[in-house]
Amino acid sequence: MQVTSLGCRSYATKLPQRDIEVQADDIWRELCDTNRLPATDVHNCREIIKFLLSFKYQKSHIVRDLSENAGLLQFPMSRWKETVSCLQSYGFKGPHILPLLTGCHMLLHGTAWNNLQEVLMFLNSAHVPYQRRLQVVARNPTLLSDDTRPIAHNYGNLLKVFSKDEVQTLIAKNPSLLTDPVEDTNKKINYLYNKMGIRSKEIMRSCVFEHSLAHIITRHQFAEHAGVYKMPDRHEISAKEMNLQTVVAYANPSLSDLVDTSNAAFVHSFCSMTVAEYKVFEAMMAEELHEVTEDDADSDLSDSDSSESE
Repeated sequence: MQVTSLGCRSYATKLPQRDIEVQADDIWRELCDTNRLPATDVHNCREIIKFLLSFKYQKSHIVRDLSENAGLLQFPMSRWKETVSCLQSYGFKGPHILPLLTGCHMLLHGTAWNNLQEVLMFLNSAHVPYQRRLQVVARNPTLLSDDTRPIAHNYGNLLKVFSKDEVQTLIAKNPSLLTDPVEDTNKKINYLYNKMGIRSKEIMRSCVFEHSLAHIITRHQFAEHAGVYKMPDRHEISAKEMNLQTVVAYANPSLSDLVDTSNAAFVHSFCSMTVAEYKVFEAMMAEELHEVTEDDADSDLSDSDSSESE
C-alpha cells in the first residue's frame, strides 16, 4: 500500500544535543556489553539510538529492546526514518514506535503494510474506535504477522460468550485475545466462570486475558487460602452482574485487583502477607500445575494409543 510520508515528527521535547550524545554513548556501551550485537555499522547504530532518544524513551528500555532485537540495528537510518514516517501517517505516536518495530520486524523490511491495513479495517468492522485500534496494534504487533486469518476466528470465538459491545471492550483492553490460541482463551473463560463465579461485566473491567492461566489460578487460590475470596452463590453472581448494591455478603476483591496488580500491591492490599510468602506459594502452584499438564498429556497419549489399537 502506498503511504503518504508526513515527515519524521517527534512527539517529545527535544533533548539538548550534548545530552543526546552522552546518552547515546552510554547506551551503545551497554549494548556492546551484552555481546549480542551482530557485525554492524557503529555510526548507523548510534544514529538509531539518538533517533529513539528523540522520542524520550528511557535508556533502560532502549538497551533492553535493542539487545533483544539486535537485528534492527542492521537497517539503515534512512529505512528507520521512512518506516516511522509511514507509521506516523497512520496516526501512531512516539510511545507506539519502538514496541511496533521490536514486535514486528517486517515493518522495517517494508512487508507488513498490507497486513496493517487489513488489521485496521478488521478492527473498524468490530467498531473499535480509531485511536484504540492503533493502541491495540501497538500493544500486540504480532497482529501484523503473515497470516491475519486467525484474527477473525478468535473474534468469532469471543462472540460465542460475549456480546459485540463486550467484545469491542475486551479487544481494546486485551489485544492478545486476537492472537492467543482459542483453547487457551476458553480455559481462562471457563476458570473465571466456573471456579471464580465471575461474569462478563467484571471481566470487561480487567486485563485478565493479558495474563497466563497459571497467573490467574495462582492469584485466585492464594486469595482463597488467605480468606479474602470466596466463590459467590448464583444469587450473588446475578446481583453483582446487574450492579445491585444490596448484596454485600461477600466482599471479594475485584478481578482487576486480583490479577492486574504487582505482587507487592496484591499481597499488601488483601492478604496482609509478604511478597516472599507469595513467591513460595507461586512456586508451589507452578509445580502443581506442571504436574497436572503432564498428567493431561499422558492421558491424551493413552487415549490415542487405545484408539489406534482398536
